[in-house]
Formats: sequence, structure tokens, C-alpha cells
Amino acid sequence: MTTTFLEPGGDADFGIGLWDSSAGAPSIVSDFVHGSHVKSLKTRFNASTGDDVRLSGRLSDAGGRITVYFYLNALPSITDTFLRLAQTGFGSTVLSLRITTGGVLQLWKSSAQIGSNGSTLSTGVWYRITLCWKITSTTVNQFATFVNGTADISVTNATLDFASSADFRMGNVSGDSGNADFRFSDFYMDDSNALTDPGNIYVTAKRPYSNGSANNWSTQVGSGNSGYGFDHSRQINERPNSDSNGWSEASLTNTIEEYSIESVSQGDINILSATIIDFMGWVRAKSTASETARMILAGNTYNIALTTSIAFFKQIAGSTIYPQGNTDIGIETPAVSVQTETLYEAGIIVAYIPGILVQGQSQQPTIKQNIATF
Repeated sequence: MTTTFLEPGGDADFGIGLWDSSAGAPSIVSDFVHGSHVKSLKTRFNASTGDDVRLSGRLSDAGGRITVYFYLNALPSITDTFLRLAQTGFGSTVLSLRITTGGVLQLWKSSAQIGSNGSTLSTGVWYRITLCWKITSTTVNQFATFVNGTADISVTNATLDFASSADFRMGNVSGDSGNADFRFSDFYMDDSNALTDPGNIYVTAKRPYSNGSANNWSTQVGSGNSGYGFDHSRQINERPNSDSNGWSEASLTNTIEEYSIESVSQGDINILSATIIDFMGWVRAKSTASETARMILAGNTYNIALTTSIAFFKQIAGSTIYPQGNTDIGIETPAVSVQTETLYEAGIIVAYIPGILVQGQSQQPTIKQNIATF
């Protein structure tokens, strides 16, 4: 089983930059926030395009699981899709998770409902929704949903209109023009075909907090900083994401710019007693010409294709051990480079299951606890 994507609900960059793309105008807000998060993803009605975030090429018919915290601020005025598995290019619908005007969960193929009705959701409550699938063909397949970890809808060997799932959309996918108003937080996806709930997974952002073992990029970009943390980290841990500040290097030799992130007890959420499920590193960077650099994540390196356009780069660690400091996140330039590389922002996203509350520790509230408005 491999983790394929993590996103806390906008806490990392105060935006939707970690998603592959979007439609409509989904936004990051602080009006209805889950737990100790500072933001959540908001999607509302948009009749012309839908209003959603997207992942390209992350899915497979061989199997997968998605779990996300979901909040209904207003029910849709039509039966509305909020999770969709689609063919390449966000083409034909393979499977949708929908909600009716009365808050009832339903599974649909492209043209009709499959299986029985699921739970009835209420406005003003955070629910953890899980969708699992395994597709052998349009007539041999299995699907399961869970609400707050309890089995909800189960379908075996439905007659689908299409198979070959590849892409994913989440939000007001149908583009309900009347009333739909959703929030999302703590998004986790893996490629397991177990058809089981992965557990009460939360997702949080951890920011660079201090210099790592090597900080050889010598030119500061811009004059601003976050005012948080120490040394070079203050230019690359800004929230919201800023392309005005950062660090750059034009050396003809291999150079490293790396950081230590916040400890388990620092930052938005204290996860001192939590069980780490996995984590994802991300950087936002560019170069004066296309080249292959390397992202540093927990002491390992991964090739990234820098271009002249500033872009986000992401890498799943595949580890249950929290980063140990000094080489947590950063960039290593090619051994011989005549280009100038610039790092604007960086961080780590951690998926975890909350542990036992200890004195002085804050943790996410229970599933149905409502959160005060910020």
C-alpha cells in the first residue's frame, strides 16, 4: 500500500497550490475550521464550470481509498457530486459520491445510482467520509463507503458505464447553481485495494523552522519574511505562499539549501503522541533554464524538473518516522550547473492518527464537535 496524496485543507500555503489543478473558484477560508487547523477548503455553487480541486493520473482501477473531513454549510438544490473518479483528462465518469437535497449520500456511475442510499448528513457537522474502490471491469468491481469509520454503502459487481479510472475531482463537481456550500479538510489518498476504512487520519502542515545541515544558497530574494522561525527559513515558510521572497544560488558546483521543520509539538497542531501514517514534502521553485535538480526530503533526494516557471513539486516519503531535523526539506542543485535556482517556499504535510491526550497538548476535536468561527 502506497500513500499517493496528502493535503491538510489549505494550511500549508493558504491556497490550493498543492493540488494539480482546479475549476471554478475554490478557496481557502477560516470560517468553518476542523480541529486546530487554521484553514479549510471551500467550494460553492458555480453553474458553468463546477467548483473543485483536481488530481491528474493519481488513480487506478486496481484499487484505492480516499478519506476526507467534510462539512455541509448549505445543502445543494440538486443531487450534487462532491467526489468523482474519472477517466484520463477528467473525461467520462467512472464513479461519483453524491449528496441529495436532503443530505443523503449516494454512489453513482455516470448515469444512475448504484447500491442503496447511505447516511443522511446534517449541516453544521464535520464528518469523515471514506470512499474505497477496486475495479476489474465494468461488470466486476467492488465499492465501499464509510462515515466516521462505520460501513455505509457497499456495492459488488455493478454494471458501470465506464472503467479506467485515472483522475480525481473533489468539491462542488456538478456545479449546482442554487445553494451548495461545502468545506473539506484532512485529505488522504492511497492505492490500497483492501476496501477498508484507513482509520481516523488527520493531516497537518509543518513549516521549516531553522537552517539545516547545509544552507549554501547565498542570495536572498526580496526583503520580506514571515517573521517566524530562524535564519533562512523565514523567507521560505511564509503563509500565504509568496513568490516575492526566497533564496537563490548561481554556483557552478553542487550546492544544498535545506531546513529543519517544526517539531511534532510545534506549529498548528501538537502531534506528540500521534501515530505517523506518512508525510509528503513540497517545494516551490524555478531555474533560469530547464534542468534536473533534487528535492531533499528526510535525508533522501528525488529528482525534480525545474523550469523557468515557478512551480510546486511534491514527494511522498513512504515513511512512518517523523523527520529528524537538519535534512528535512530543501533542494540540491546539479553537480555542474550554470543556471540560477530559486527556492520560494517549502514544507512538509504529515498524515497521522491522534494519540492519547497528554497534559498541555492540544489535539483535534471529536468528529461531531463544531468549531468556533475565526
